[in-house]
Amino acid sequence: MTILQFLEQAELGALDTCKECPWSPKRNTSIGFGVSCIEHGLDWTKESLANSMLIAQDPGDTTPHTTGRLCTVHNSKNQTDKTAQQNLELWKTAVSLNAENPEASGYLKKHYWLNSIMHGASASTGLRDKAIMETARKNCSKVLEAQIRMLRPKVVIATGTQPTNSLYDIGLISQKWSNIRHDFSSGAYMEQNSSWFDDKSISVYCTYHTSAKVVNQTLSQSYNFDIEKRIKNKIGANKLETQDSIIGFLSKYHDMSNATHRGMRYLLNHWLDIGVGIRTAYKDAT
Repeated sequence: MTILQFLEQAELGALDTCKECPWSPKRNTSIGFGVSCIEHGLDWTKESLANSMLIAQDPGDTTPHTTGRLCTVHNSKNQTDKTAQQNLELWKTAVSLNAENPEASGYLKKHYWLNSIMHGASASTGLRDKAIMETARKNCSKVLEAQIRMLRPKVVIATGTQPTNSLYDIGLISQKWSNIRHDFSSGAYMEQNSSWFDDKSISVYCTYHTSAKVVNQTLSQSYNFDIEKRIKNKIGANKLETQDSIIGFLSKYHDMSNATHRGMRYLLNHWLDIGVGIRTAYKDAT
């Protein structure tokens, strides 16, 4: 089965693992589904291999619930989608190193977006409590695993609790979110997995989601001035070809009395690690 056929079956809720899923479209209406954008990201319809892969939670009540497309470039145009806007800004700053063009150097064209739970129930269904979501996540972990095995990424980025726990469940990493979330001040959590593929390893990074709630509440409260030292040290140690995008980012988010500014600087400390991983994997393949 090709990945195109696989995703067509997943969208219909026709895979074996979908049968018991409480968020299956065969059980409920108001169920969203999204697939990775082939215009800005990897053209997975041609069965290409990914360099990097970013895993979010689910598409329920998000921009992809309406558009069916997982893409930070397209979705950032929705003025209410802070998750996509802030994710795109971090990508441009720390990965492409180009504040104007997220596709600079070609990294985005080898990138793939997906969710740990491929379908997402709308809040109007009453199906978004923690227990039901956890059941949906566990049922969908095999769908996540299949996509990773088909696309063979070199770098996987898990954003938040659900994606991290799904990677733990399928054996790609050795720690659950609850075990790593208290040690994020130094940077993104990273594990190297050499057991999934015979010819290469996978670098797995775990970080926070880029939603407004996470940035403005969780991360703004976790911010401390040691993060500034880490950012400065990473900029120097990484020997970046250009620092313009980072300088611009730090200039924009300069007000330490502002919750969004603190939260975004916290995330930059993580994304500087992720950016090195993505660029290194990409260059090693070319």
